[in-house]
Amino acid sequence: MKNNDKTSSTNHNETLFNSIPVHSIATLVKASVAASAIAAVILVTAILPAEYNIDPTGIGKALGLTQIAEAASVTPDIAVSGSETVFTFGQATPVTSKDMANAPSVALIAQARQTPGVRSDTVKINIPAGKGLEYKLLMDEFVHLEYEWSTGGEELYFDFHGEPKGDTTGYFESFSITTSDKMKGSLTTPFAGAHGWYWKNKTDSAIIVTLSTTGDYSIKG
Repeated sequence: MKNNDKTSSTNHNETLFNSIPVHSIATLVKASVAASAIAAVILVTAILPAEYNIDPTGIGKALGLTQIAEAASVTPDIAVSGSETVFTFGQATPVTSKDMANAPSVALIAQARQTPGVRSDTVKINIPAGKGLEYKLLMDEFVHLEYEWSTGGEELYFDFHGEPKGDTTGYFESFSITTSDKMKGSLTTPFAGAHGWYWKNKTDSAIIVTLSTTGDYSIKG
């Protein structure tokens, strides 16, 4: 009886072993080629558009994958507001060799701080209740400006920006946009034109801004 059990068990094991499929080399090669093809398709249609904004097929744009790469290339503008650092984001702008060539050197910035035209001013600006007001300085390209303003505690929405000289399209470039009661920092102007602040008072009372500036400029007001 025991021998019959052993024989039955042996036959059962042999049946299970023989039932396991054995793939030929040709089948394995076909499977490898198919896996490589699928990986290549995923690389071209998904990984390249999402990571590097490279979309040779146009599928990445249709699926919104290129927006991921574009969002990753956006860089923040940084402005110091009191003891906080404020980040404001805009559309990414590719840096070209022309931009690098036109960028001011360290020596040029240092010279701009020591030109004979450097002046210092402190003014008090009244921002009426529920109104907005601009204060601008006329400056040449690559001129250095140091500034500090404060309201004494009341917060204002503001946009610190520049408008190119001679432009008739209404274009302006914002350097920082936020809401605060004070701000201190510096700017090396990227172009000649009017540079300054727009403050918006959303309260029911007038707010006085005390602004101190040092640089080579003339006051537009």
